[in-house]
Amino acid sequence: MIRFEQGVPKAVWYSQHAYGQAFTYDALEKRGKRPYAYSANGTHAVYAVSGDHDHTIPHLNLPAGLVVDHTDAGTLWDPVLSAYAYSYDGTARTFKPYDASYPVNWLYFNGRWGDNALPGGPEIFGEKKYTAGPDGPKFKKLDREAVCPSRPCIVLPFRIWFRG
Repeated sequence: MIRFEQGVPKAVWYSQHAYGQAFTYDALEKRGKRPYAYSANGTHAVYAVSGDHDHTIPHLNLPAGLVVDHTDAGTLWDPVLSAYAYSYDGTARTFKPYDASYPVNWLYFNGRWGDNALPGGPEIFGEKKYTAGPDGPKFKKLDREAVCPSRPCIVLPFRIWFRG
């Protein structure tokens, strides 16, 4: 999520499993004006830097640990080429497409996206290693005032380069 103030990008939120990270827009690696986002291999997590990212402890992103996401530069993909754009009304809790041909119903899906949780499977600190996918946009506190979905909201003015 990119937070704009008076049309100027100020901060970016990267969702990662139980939480995520926020950075000032100026701190991020960009191509032109567009910040990079590194998708984790096999998961829904997105990071500001490539490399290894441990998410064993929620709200803490370390370069090594027990449950590690791997990211790399991979193939550069332009999401604008296949993106749909919507506005969100926080009071009515409705989505409105910027183009009438864009589908809307999928934004109201009540389940979890992706595969169901694997039965059994290893646990780490009482948490299952493999779980169902994330819930959808309507559950993401899109009308929040801060760039983070909960408090405290720490917006980092720098990025740390972990290389895996």
